[in-house]
Amino acid sequence: MAVLFAAFPPVSKARAETEQKDLAVRLEQAIARGVAYLVETQKKDGSWGSPATNLSDIYAPVPGSQQTFQVASAALAVSALIEVGGDSEEVAATIERAREFLLKRHAVKRIRANTLYNVWANLYALEAFSRFLDRETDPELRARLRTASREAIELLQRFEFVEGGWGYYNFGVQSRDPGPGATAFTTASGLVALKMIENQGLEVPHKLIRRGLGVLELSERPDNAFAYSVSHRFNATGGINQVKGSLARTPACLLAMDDWTPDLDPRRMHKALTDLERYGRFLRIARKYPIPHETWYQNSGYFCFYGYYYAGLLLERLPEEQRHDYQRQIAGHLVPLQEQDGSFWDYQLFNYHKVYGTGYVLMTLGRCRGGF
Repeated sequence: MAVLFAAFPPVSKARAETEQKDLAVRLEQAIARGVAYLVETQKKDGSWGSPATNLSDIYAPVPGSQQTFQVASAALAVSALIEVGGDSEEVAATIERAREFLLKRHAVKRIRANTLYNVWANLYALEAFSRFLDRETDPELRARLRTASREAIELLQRFEFVEGGWGYYNFGVQSRDPGPGATAFTTASGLVALKMIENQGLEVPHKLIRRGLGVLELSERPDNAFAYSVSHRFNATGGINQVKGSLARTPACLLAMDDWTPDLDPRRMHKALTDLERYGRFLRIARKYPIPHETWYQNSGYFCFYGYYYAGLLLERLPEEQRHDYQRQIAGHLVPLQEQDGSFWDYQLFNYHKVYGTGYVLMTLGRCRGGF
C-alpha cells in the first residue's frame, strides 16, 4: 500500500500554479484561433456554412432545414465574435456582415408540420440581437434591431407548443399550434433568450414565460435533473432523464428558472456544475457520435457544447470567488478539443457543425477567463 501511495504523490502548490498558468495561456490561444476560424470562413453574404454533406441519417426536409441551420449558426458565431472577438477592423467587418445577414434572413418559419428547427434559429437570433443592442448606439441601427427582435419574439409566440414552451419535432398531432412534445432544454433556451432581449427594453409576453416555466416545473426531478420532456417525466428510470443524461439540460433549465423566478436555491447551481465536472465524460464521450442518443444515458453529440455553453452562463450567477474552480475545470476540458483548423465541433450537421460548435465554445471559454 505504501508503494501505491508513493507512486502518486500529491501535486505541489508550485506545480498546480504552473499548470494553471499554462492552461490560461492555452485558453487565450484557443480563443484567438477560434476567432480566426470564424473570420476566415465567413461567406460573402455574412453567413457561415453550407448544406453540403455526406450525411444520410438526419431528418432535415429541404430547403427549410438548411435555412434555419444557417441562421442559427450565424447567430451563434456572431454572438461569439461580439463577446470575445476583440476590436480589430477585420473582426468588426465580419460582425457587420453577419448583422446584415441576420437582419435580412432571421425570420425563418416552420419547415413542415412535423419539423420546427426554426425555433432554434428564432431564439439564437434573438440572443444575437440582444448582444447587438447592448453595444449599438446608432439610432437607425437600433430601430432595425428592435424591429427584428419583435419579429423573433412573435415567431416564438407563433410556434409555442400547446402545453407551453418549445420543441423541434411534432410527429404526433400535426396542427396549426404544434405539440404536444415541448422539450425541457428547448423551452429553457427560449426563456433565456427572451430574458436577454427583455433586458434590452423589449416587451415579452408574460404568458409565454408562465407557460414555459410550467414545462420546466413539470420536468424537474428531486435529484436536480430535468426530464427530456414533459411526457418523459413518467419514465423516471430512463437514462436520458437521470442526472448523467441531463448534464447538458440542467444548466439551461436552472438558468431559465433563475431568470424568471426570484427564489432559485443557489445550491442547485452548484450541484449542476459539480455534476458536470463529475460526470461530464458522458457528454464528451458522446461528442462526434453520428447517431443521436446512441451513447451512455442516451446523450447525443450535440448535447456537449450546448451544455457547456449554458454552464458558462450559469457561472455568472455565482459570486466571483465561487466560480474559479468551475472555470478552470471547464476550460481544462474544452481547450484540448479544438480542431487543427481552430474550430470546435461535437456533431456533424451538414456544413454548419463547426460554426455553431465554435460559437458555443468561444462564449464558454470567454466566461472561464476569470478563473486564473
